[in-house]
Amino acid sequence: MLGVLLLPEFSELEAAIALEAARRLQVPAYTVAKGRKGIPALAGSVWTPTYAFPAAPPPRALLIPGARRPARMAQDAAYLAFLEEVWEGLEALFLGFNAHLFLAEAGRLPPRVAAAEEVAGSLALQGYEVLALAFHREGKVYSTRGGLALLQALEDWAKKAVVL
Repeated sequence: MLGVLLLPEFSELEAAIALEAARRLQVPAYTVAKGRKGIPALAGSVWTPTYAFPAAPPPRALLIPGARRPARMAQDAAYLAFLEEVWEGLEALFLGFNAHLFLAEAGRLPPRVAAAEEVAGSLALQGYEVLALAFHREGKVYSTRGGLALLQALEDWAKKAVVL
């Protein structure tokens, strides 16, 4: 089961890529957020999550799309509690274009990551080694440059090609 964590002002593109890839891989998927009310996205749409944190089934994999201010959400106890609750059971965690900042703030980002240029400098200043790759897996964390690099990471995890 793939969970897609919707942070406020998340990337619709990255969330949609994950949900469509899961559908084509025949992996059950859902969206999850702090509450069940509509979550505004970067391009102006509003998504209603399938589950709020307390009711979400434990995901096998979790994808966090990029968002406007992801590090700020890691200062919210509800987001940290959800991450803590699902962490041990996760097989994989996928990071969108700047979701690294959320995981870094939460203290769970591995030392070597693939990242888009817009966050690479910030991560390097924090002591992370930024790799010039589309995606990189370290432990259970798939860091990516975002966008279609998420699709490549999902394919790697599933050991199958996904044709969109």
